[in-house]
Amino acid sequence: MFRPEGFQPTGTGGPAGTLALATLPSGPGAAAEPAEEPEREGVWPSPAQRLSLASDQLARAQKCLAEAIYFESRGETKRGQIAVAQVIVNRVFSGYYPQDVCGTVYQNAHRHLACQFTFACDDVRDVVREPDMWVQAKEIAADMLDGKLWLTSVGRATHYHAYWVHPSWVREMRKLDRIGVHTFYRPRRWGEG
Repeated sequence: MFRPEGFQPTGTGGPAGTLALATLPSGPGAAAEPAEEPEREGVWPSPAQRLSLASDQLARAQKCLAEAIYFESRGETKRGQIAVAQVIVNRVFSGYYPQDVCGTVYQNAHRHLACQFTFACDDVRDVVREPDMWVQAKEIAADMLDGKLWLTSVGRATHYHAYWVHPSWVREMRKLDRIGVHTFYRPRRWGEG
């Protein structure tokens, strides 16, 4: 079974197949086995800790991540929303995208329909119309950055698309999972990681 580098389960607390995240590996490629029950000392830092986010920076990162979760996947199951959040966090630590959450979410937002996440550049006004889903998106964002969530089936995926989209980049990808309407991938050239 694939085990992402540096990840240690700290309990489930989420949908089936969800592990708690203790850290994200940096750079392409590498693997390590997670411990069954990590001790508090020596546990890998959370994404927020690795990014050295002060409280105001953490709040901003959580908001950007929640916006992406909500506007990209609010119609999905909680597991599907976690997967979208995981892709964004994976990108932050991949070395190929901006190394902050907001920069990754809104990369190329000025390019109509040519950005990283469609909601950011589709010229549709982003308004929260489903308060319960917004609350859930904020909770997922906080838990993801706090290192509490990780889907082993999604692993270190850095890309996804909805089933009705047929992007040309898929040829260069290794499919990791499909959850709801989204299929999750990682570039083959980046290794198994």
